[in-house]
Amino acid sequence: MRNLIAILTIAVVSTASVFAIDLDEVIAKATAARGGEKAIKAISTVVKEGTMSMAQGMELNFTETTKRPSKFRMDMSFQGMAITQAFDGTTAWAVNPMAGGKPEKAGSEEVKKMAEQADMDGELIDWKKKGYKLELVGSEDIDGSTAYKIKSTKDDETSFLYIDAVTWLLAKIDKKMSMMGQEAEVEMVFSNYQDVNGVQMPMLMEIRSDGQTMMSMSYSSVKANVEVPDARFAFPSEDVKKN
Repeated sequence: MRNLIAILTIAVVSTASVFAIDLDEVIAKATAARGGEKAIKAISTVVKEGTMSMAQGMELNFTETTKRPSKFRMDMSFQGMAITQAFDGTTAWAVNPMAGGKPEKAGSEEVKKMAEQADMDGELIDWKKKGYKLELVGSEDIDGSTAYKIKSTKDDETSFLYIDAVTWLLAKIDKKMSMMGQEAEVEMVFSNYQDVNGVQMPMLMEIRSDGQTMMSMSYSSVKANVEVPDARFAFPSEDVKKN
């Protein structure tokens, strides 16, 4: 009987501790752990270089460039081929040698995805203005550590963010993604955080599906507030394509 009471007491305390903190507190602690909203918004550009590794054994070198207010570009190289995906704040476009090698504008769905990638602050900052609905739904174990689970909904799409209960940094995001041409439930796991201009940024991001790592992105260099012209994100003009 004593053991039963002890177990029930632990269960009640554990359940209470999950909800002893509310959504606003989790967001405030997560923002502070990253470096604070002022430091985060003081970064105008980020240029990341690294290696992308696929489950099939393929590796690509890449440069990922982001600029406020909503610009993003990814340049990848593989076996002498250069692949580019970019977003100038309005237009999403790509250049793929395996699809003809000409700059092609993307559709509305890709524009939406690229706009999310171009968000330098993340969805926890100014989430109401961005149209997100957030709800703290409990906690879960993430690779041996407890994390607070936040349900995020926008435009009928739902994802789950996990904030580490010790470091208060983003540990994982669960969401639907297109993998190999098919929609799949994936986990985006973030680790190896390092300070970049006063802001904590993950140096490793893994995409897992059914417990298997499908892709990882390891950053070897991350630089903030470097000069990046807007033209770098713009869809190539006819003059540029002729040269």
